[in-house]
Amino acid sequence: MDVPERLRGGRYAPHALLGEGAQGVTYDAADLQNGRAVAIKRFDVRGARGWKDVELAEREARVLSTLDHPLVPTYIEHFEEEGSLYLVMEKVEGETMEAMRQRDGTLSEAEVRRFLASADSALTYLHGRASPVVHRDIKPRNVVRRPDGSYVLVDFGAVAELLLRKGASTVVGTMGYMAPEQFQGRAQASTDVYAVGATALAALTGQEPETLPHDGLRVDVRGALGDRVSPDLVAALEKMLDPDPRTRAKSIGEALHAGGRAPSVAPPPTSLVAIDRSAEDAAVKSLRRLMWTMWGLGWVLVPLLLRPFGLHAQIPLVMFGSLAAILFVTWQKGAVLRAMLRRMPGLIETFGGAQARSSLRPELGQRVRVDARDGRVRVASGSTARHHDEYADTDIATTREEPKKKRRAR
Repeated sequence: MDVPERLRGGRYAPHALLGEGAQGVTYDAADLQNGRAVAIKRFDVRGARGWKDVELAEREARVLSTLDHPLVPTYIEHFEEEGSLYLVMEKVEGETMEAMRQRDGTLSEAEVRRFLASADSALTYLHGRASPVVHRDIKPRNVVRRPDGSYVLVDFGAVAELLLRKGASTVVGTMGYMAPEQFQGRAQASTDVYAVGATALAALTGQEPETLPHDGLRVDVRGALGDRVSPDLVAALEKMLDPDPRTRAKSIGEALHAGGRAPSVAPPPTSLVAIDRSAEDAAVKSLRRLMWTMWGLGWVLVPLLLRPFGLHAQIPLVMFGSLAAILFVTWQKGAVLRAMLRRMPGLIETFGGAQARSSLRPELGQRVRVDARDGRVRVASGSTARHHDEYADTDIATTREEPKKKRRAR
């Protein structure tokens, strides 16, 4: 296959083909703006087999753009050019576990333990996010060993976000490394744990997991490894490869502790995980400011709305109920807050923020967006909520003054 000379208006210079798969090809390239090496994944939108293929490519770009972990490739950008979608990311230097297997036949127990420690760190981050991320296609080909001995998970083309999915998902994965529930489109966090266990078993035996002895759906780990591997590692792999997700180890660390030994390599600094939590905290703080502003406006607008109907006596009750609801919502964090937001009719979840509009009198309300990444509140620049695309940055004081301007306009 021909390698393009330049991409993105001359910014990227591909010079070799790194790999080719069902979804597209990956180029080894240079970013001419800063000289760094990058990997560019090309997906031919026009040649896609169906809308699901396009969805998977777009999902990979969207999810990678939100990740920040040393054992996950760094996202740079994505763009469309001449009917193809391009995803640009850090080029992970090193050798795939598949290449190591082909060269050496098997990997040592010490090397597999290093892989398990790296995978435990990466999956703890991915599965512990506000919207848990499931890789769904961990296998020797999608694991790269860096020169420093750490292992990186690559190729997020089958990735899924659990909280964004409803019902069964697309069946994506590789035979032998897929947990039984994955065949039903029911991938979950422990599905990745199963795949890591299968990858470790393949590295230790030099064989594909599906060719090893089975007892029903359960891989005979002890029969495959014999006494060549420490009993605690055998027990850990048995916990990871449990075909029943209800009794399977929920994490690699849990399996290793159950087997009698903790991961041999310490996970990366916890501040890496705190990056995601700080974004969530910023969103919560912004929502609190927004809710208090809406409550303050309510003290002005509700009496005006109820006055024509002679409902003055009901105002204290209405406002007390509103205040109680607002306090309850804004003081919740994490999954509880997100679950409530998804069920509030006036809110629409978006990537990186939320949008709200008055459900009683849209012409009196402003369309408001809370950006989870910088904590700012944005109010539509138009006088009604019909203008979706242009937002003017504002602070809370500007938001409070907006209804007065509207009343003068009428």
